[in-house]
Amino acid sequence: MPDQNDHLIVAITEPPQNPPRTLRMDFPAPGTEYPFSVGDIAYATARRLGPGWNADAGYWGTTGSIWGPYTAAFTLLIDVEGDLCMLYDVAASDEWPEAPQLPRGVQEFSAGLFLPDACVIDGLDHIADQLAAALRAITGT
Repeated sequence: MPDQNDHLIVAITEPPQNPPRTLRMDFPAPGTEYPFSVGDIAYATARRLGPGWNADAGYWGTTGSIWGPYTAAFTLLIDVEGDLCMLYDVAASDEWPEAPQLPRGVQEFSAGLFLPDACVIDGLDHIADQLAAALRAITGT
């Protein structure tokens, strides 16, 4: 089974998947199929974390960055399997717990964590709550 990092590398280096064989006869209006972006998730998560936390969206809102009172920054993205991932490096000066108790629905991998079951129908608030809880667990706050 490939490591989660392998999926991230594939997402960056391989061409997109082949389009479906049947033509789509209608197209959703902008903002209806995906009512929020990964950048929106970053902003909502930073708001939940409170003062001292900030966020920014990457190009086209396809990634998001979150940073706060620590050396490490956190990057949100969607991997090739469609999982919402949060990448980060643990800086020695941050003194975070070695084995954080992550909230339900959040899993660790070598470059950070991911939410394998998160999807747009969960809603922006629920996803941001999950990520904020995961960040609190990681940082021990």
